[in-house]
Amino acid sequence: MDWFNSVSISALNKSLDGLWAREEVISENIANYETPEYKSKKVSFEDELLSQLQQTSGSESDLIHSIKNVDVTESLSNNGTLREDGNDVDVEAETIEMARTQLNYAYSVQNINEYFARLKSVIRG
Repeated sequence: MDWFNSVSISALNKSLDGLWAREEVISENIANYETPEYKSKKVSFEDELLSQLQQTSGSESDLIHSIKNVDVTESLSNNGTLREDGNDVDVEAETIEMARTQLNYAYSVQNINEYFARLKSVIRG
């Protein structure tokens, strides 16, 4: 078994990639709060990742490969225009999403750390 390419580590790594991209997009949205005609963006990856985890049958390596091929996609948000200047950034919603994203990121990092701590414990005996 390849301890560094397990399904759980692959899923957590892809999750970290997506959460990092989301945090960057949220920061960009907040930075452009006062930019006229700016349309906010969003990042999605969870649905495709979940779909890959549920649909892929076969070996563990097939599942790992399908997880690694999940796209982290950036698209325009469909908030609609909130202000007269055409900007649709909702700072309150963006701030809440940023906090949620940061918590998910910290939780994912903690899971990876615990995984490797268990491996270290097994190796030490």
